[in-house]
Amino acid sequence: MPQTLTRDVPSAAEAHALGEEYVTALGKIINSHVRNEAAGAAVFDEPSISLAPTPREKWLACRMAMEEYGHHLKFNKLANELGLEDAHSRPPLSVFDYQVTSWTDYVMTKAIVDLAEIVLMEDLCECSYVPLRELCRSLMPEERFHVRFGATSARRLAADPATREEVRSSAHRLITMTVPFFGRSDSRNNEIFRAWGIKRLTNDESRAEFIRRTRALLCDDLGLDYPEVETRWHGTTS
Repeated sequence: MPQTLTRDVPSAAEAHALGEEYVTALGKIINSHVRNEAAGAAVFDEPSISLAPTPREKWLACRMAMEEYGHHLKFNKLANELGLEDAHSRPPLSVFDYQVTSWTDYVMTKAIVDLAEIVLMEDLCECSYVPLRELCRSLMPEERFHVRFGATSARRLAADPATREEVRSSAHRLITMTVPFFGRSDSRNNEIFRAWGIKRLTNDESRAEFIRRTRALLCDDLGLDYPEVETRWHGTTS
């Protein structure tokens, strides 16, 4: 493992020239996005179309499903350029086991789970591998739109006594389920990512930023309480 890679890696050929460890580390990041972008579109966005209460909201749900599948295809292109193994040989993250059963549920996945994706993608916007860095930068406007839609809709739903408690319960469940999204506190993978300049932040630093932003949404914007979670996580995900 190098001290810390400080130069740009502009192509798949140069990534392979750096050696197997760099390509393997990149592969773990890219294939995770290949899996999870498709999973989010399939289990969150597609079901929401039938749950949406108005034609405009159905249109928005369709748009976000289309964009998430588009992200999947773009990450998959990077995977193919690097010659990575099949991304679907591993399951998506456990947060995608969440069952969306109402429009409020869906709104909160956008406000919370997509916010976790932004935190991770912001870090990759400084990645040493230029194709991954440029892709993440190009996708940020769509990701921010998804989170903005979720937060704006959540404010409206939380202001309605009929849906306020549903907003709260969905938010608590999703925040608790998303904490492992960032990986173990003692992750060897994360050490390698940072040594190769693929990531800058530790898993705990990313998790703390997610907690800070979701706390601001729930407590400051929506006037709700926040679930008890910790910035450290010692589960099995690396």
